[in-house]
Amino acid sequence: MKCPHCNQEINDESQICTYCGKSLNEVPDGQSQTENQEHSSDTEADSQATAEPAAEENIVAPEAGAEVTEAVAAKENTEPAGEPAEPAGEAPKGKKKWVIPAAIAAVVAIAAGAFAMTSAKDPKDAVIGAFKSIVAEGQTNPAEEIFGVSAMTDKLNKESSEMNMELTVEGSSDETLSQLVSGKIGMSALNDIDNKKMSFVMGVGYADMNLANFEFYLDEKELVMAIPELSSKAFSMNYADDLEGQVKNSPYLGQILQDSGMDLTGLNSYLEKCNELAAGGEQFFDLEELWKRYKEGSKAIDDLKAAMTVEKAEKKSFTIDGKEVSCDGYHTTITKDALIQFATTTKEFFLSDETLKKDFIEYMDLMNELQGTMVMMANPYAQTGEEMQQELWKEAETQLDAVIEELKDSMGDLTMDVYVRKDGKMAGFDYETTAVIAEENIKLYGNVAFAGGYSMMSNVKAVLNVESADGEVVTASVDKTGTYEKDKTWAGTLRGTIGNGTDSYSFVYTGDYNAESKDYNLSLDLLSGEESQFTISSSGMFTDLVKGESFNLEMTSLKMETPLITGENEYLELSGKYLAGPLNQTVEAPEGDRLDLLAATEEDYNNVYTEIMGNAFSLMMKFY
Repeated sequence: MKCPHCNQEINDESQICTYCGKSLNEVPDGQSQTENQEHSSDTEADSQATAEPAAEENIVAPEAGAEVTEAVAAKENTEPAGEPAEPAGEAPKGKKKWVIPAAIAAVVAIAAGAFAMTSAKDPKDAVIGAFKSIVAEGQTNPAEEIFGVSAMTDKLNKESSEMNMELTVEGSSDETLSQLVSGKIGMSALNDIDNKKMSFVMGVGYADMNLANFEFYLDEKELVMAIPELSSKAFSMNYADDLEGQVKNSPYLGQILQDSGMDLTGLNSYLEKCNELAAGGEQFFDLEELWKRYKEGSKAIDDLKAAMTVEKAEKKSFTIDGKEVSCDGYHTTITKDALIQFATTTKEFFLSDETLKKDFIEYMDLMNELQGTMVMMANPYAQTGEEMQQELWKEAETQLDAVIEELKDSMGDLTMDVYVRKDGKMAGFDYETTAVIAEENIKLYGNVAFAGGYSMMSNVKAVLNVESADGEVVTASVDKTGTYEKDKTWAGTLRGTIGNGTDSYSFVYTGDYNAESKDYNLSLDLLSGEESQFTISSSGMFTDLVKGESFNLEMTSLKMETPLITGENEYLELSGKYLAGPLNQTVEAPEGDRLDLLAATEEDYNNVYTEIMGNAFSLMMKFY
């Protein structure tokens, strides 16, 4: 609506204009001011008594604001500008004594009213804002400040890069596994986006020996493979130039492929897509973009907000950053019908999203083409990607509709008591709902509390209780704590537990990082009750870290322990390294005598087979 005094757009629920400061109950200029003048002497004293407590509590009643404004307006209208009022005995002096305080009180009242109307949200907005604060942008993120994870991931995906990983067996409590000490497994990948070339190597070794390496190379025209320790050949295929003709004219392999029903022509499309993805092209199933489309294109969230009812509730104290803080409470209800409608609208959006359909169809078509190149998977009667998409979407809709119908019969309203800090951030919430499962009434309730820290999620505890009709309660909880001191340390613990009061199962994940020494320690422990069932831990340091660009991780220990096998604390310990960063090498095809897979004769293949078997036998003899 518009203010009758200044004609500015204001909130429909406002009592005081936030632009001109006048009460909406006032008579606009140009109308009779007689009533204002008659009530001015009474309202000045009343406004002083009403406005001051309201200012102390930061709450202004609409009536008080109106009275104060009327008093000031009346005073201005009854005293000519520039002419002081003539004293007329003690009463006028007493009246004059309150003019300044009343004016100040009026200003405070109007300012407080304007603040309340513009800054203090209504209960529903306060609840929604509190939930938004949990994942609000701009919060401290140690992973970003220390490593620049987002920038590094983006850089490695869209620019030429290299990756290398290696693991070495260091020790084991098992005699058989102890024989593998000094055994190694490693892999590396090079991606040259500018020249559209990529290579991949995976190998195993022992001490200083390379036992076997599989090398793979791909560019815009050919793929090349090699196993240098087993063969002197580099096996190649030109997939870009008339692949169908090459297969038809192949003296040996082409005939085998045709007899087995394999079709290599689809390999061209598949490898082209691999090159496109490696070059940072459009990705399949971009979940971030899907979520963005959902938020912008679906009414599900807006409808859920509109259906939510919120009322003021009692305050509650929370421990935040080590201090007791009193927080405003809001009783919130989301009806079963609103939740069902939310699920229905969400289902309809995802099943009708054209980009998701297109990605699925394209992906399945590529898989069909790839499978057509494999003997065991070639299927001349395979469905097209579009046929599979339509069938899967129809089945998904049937299943989701069945779930929604089940929810209609089993689900209850969701009620929450949401507690909001003075800065509008979430302090915590209690929740409760009911469900009918297997004809049994189930009660679900719990709470979530945010204890402050470097971000909203750095210290949080969540509890879910599932109570059956006979009173048995199963409790699941997650407790996360964390500390962060910029350029010094980052540490945290995450514990999850599920139990019924008698038996419990849990996991405990801990980690710490020293930004000065670049040392780290990680540990994951699975427990039954208080007894450890399996533990994996790692320690080491980042020997070379360039924020947002590259890292070199040296793992001094990667240890797995469990008592489940023999009752003793069995273990296997590894060491290793992992590095990733900009491309510093030239991507080249594997060395070796070229053997064109399609042009090679049967004799060529027989010679390769003999060579591989001889070299494999020689490798095995080194261990006897």
